[in-house]
Amino acid sequence: MKRNAWLPFLVAGGFLLFASCDVDDTPVVGDPTEPTDPAGVQTVEWTAEQVRMISRNSGNTIPRVDFDEGVDVMPGYHQWDYWPILNLDGSIANINGYRVMIVLTAPDTVLSGKRHDIVRHRYAISSDGVNWEDKGMVFTEDEIIGSRQWAGAAYYDQGQVYFYYTATGDKGENMEGRLSSDPNPGDLSYDQRIALATAQVSGEAGTVNFENYSQHSVILEADGQIYQEATGIDETGTVFAMRDPFVYRDPETNKFYMTFTAREAGDITTYNGAVGLAEAVDNDLTNWRLLPPLVVTDINSELERPHFILYENRYYLYFSTHIEKFSPEVMDRVNSPEGMYGFVADDFLGPYEPLNGSALVAANPVEDPYATFSWHVLQDNTVLSNTNYYNIQPGLEVGDFGALGEDWDRRHFGGTLAPRLVLSVDGNEVTLTNTLPPSLP
Repeated sequence: MKRNAWLPFLVAGGFLLFASCDVDDTPVVGDPTEPTDPAGVQTVEWTAEQVRMISRNSGNTIPRVDFDEGVDVMPGYHQWDYWPILNLDGSIANINGYRVMIVLTAPDTVLSGKRHDIVRHRYAISSDGVNWEDKGMVFTEDEIIGSRQWAGAAYYDQGQVYFYYTATGDKGENMEGRLSSDPNPGDLSYDQRIALATAQVSGEAGTVNFENYSQHSVILEADGQIYQEATGIDETGTVFAMRDPFVYRDPETNKFYMTFTAREAGDITTYNGAVGLAEAVDNDLTNWRLLPPLVVTDINSELERPHFILYENRYYLYFSTHIEKFSPEVMDRVNSPEGMYGFVADDFLGPYEPLNGSALVAANPVEDPYATFSWHVLQDNTVLSNTNYYNIQPGLEVGDFGALGEDWDRRHFGGTLAPRLVLSVDGNEVTLTNTLPPSLP
């Protein structure tokens, strides 16, 4: 792989800027800062040798989840990726006395395998983190960019919310055909770019509503120099990635950074996954420049939903991945499991080391390898996720599920908020110690 082949381009050509020209009147939330030197980003590789160190035990295996243990935050909808609206310091925002959860959703009348084709962001509010009220769509159909919206992140600051999301596909694609199970709805496009809209929290008491939305704008795209362009699907069915934005303010420098799921540019293979990095220009959350990745690999195609927790002055980087996203040389239902993986560093820009030697932190049980997914670590070292596919017959793989019919799908797909995991963190060692009911602290 061509490690750091793009650094001369960055230095010689200047920073790559993908700035919003449509989002106006949004405040600068910090003081202007010196740009981060791309050469200061210490990119590390997640290797096959590290993955082969995985040894399954009670400290890295998620307890089996029963079908009825998940909480249905939004009845009538499949639900998968969850993320709370956060304050800019990473804590959970309290907005008018409520926690607010953004969720990837699709009507539960469609087969679970089709949910990604018609996904929309909805939000729910809770005064106690346990009982939820579905408040409906975050955006209107006229506002959104793309044909569907994949995962994102949201931040609250002085009455304003920044909604970051993955804009996927071309607007106007046949969504109605997919909702109605049209046998020939046409092909979907898979272009991905990171978009932003801002909104104000309305003054209405006793609830959380949003108003005065900005125009939606694309703020980051893969450039083909650092990150492989996200324009389609390869021969294995893997979607080229430029998605899952997460914003983090480094308390050491007060600079704002964004991580995202990407693929490293250079010698293109299926398994060139990367944790991408960008920084806010002059700490303006509407204006971003690309930086080199923090983590790259040649044994996995998707390092999904990367995000940070600062704990005891160390930076913990977590991401999720699927069994089938590992390369054939390491893919194994036991020893390269569906799970949450992580790295740690003393400095935000790295270099990062794999947690527990292998990077595995939490995996689904061997006997139920797809039970939960899309893990999101909160500042208290507890972990949100969604229930996924339960009680799968031995030998079945995820690619087989779509042909098993509606009845099988309803009996085996969860699509709800999973029990919350509890982590014990001790330096480079992170283990599971407990589970809590599905909730938000």
